Amino acid sequence: MVKFLLIALALGVSCAHHESLDISPSEVNGDWRTLYIAADKVEKVKMNGDLRAYFEHMECNDDCGTLKVKFHVQMNGKCQTHTVVGEKQEDGRYTTDYSGRNYFEVVMKKDDALFFHNVNVDESGQETNVILVAGKGETLSKAQKQELGKLVKEYNIPKENTQHLAPTDTCNQ
Repeated sequence: MVKFLLIALALGVSCAHHESLDISPSEVNGDWRTLYIAADKVEKVKMNGDLRAYFEHMECNDDCGTLKVKFHVQMNGKCQTHTVVGEKQEDGRYTTDYSGRNYFEVVMKKDDALFFHNVNVDESGQETNVILVAGKGETLSKAQKQELGKLVKEYNIPKENTQHLAPTDTCNQ
């Protein structure tokens, strides 16, 4: 019962911030890379953290009712590739299982960059808010970085918990 209440709270907090943006296959399908990541529980996204996801590829079906994400994590110097399929819910958020239950959505689209908000509820019921920015290039523009800063603040993630991931990806070299 407590786990259910925590999940309900996580979903309620997530809904209070942004509405999910609709996405289309033409905007999503293809190769992507994680540019920035931030989390309220920074240990989850630090090196060797289970939520430090390096995106590789995304694709969705015709109406983006499912969103498939291929990514890897680096644990103790070893690269582990994962593929998850998010199922779109009535509220526009996707749900999938990886290192617990995840409730994610696209909260912003800006010039070849997708900004995701994810609520991860791990096996112990601990909730982690994550902002992940996936892009086609190496970094974000100044305006995109400002938008990232606003999102991080909006989700009560300390600014210092924001990390530029692209230079730390040693699996795809």
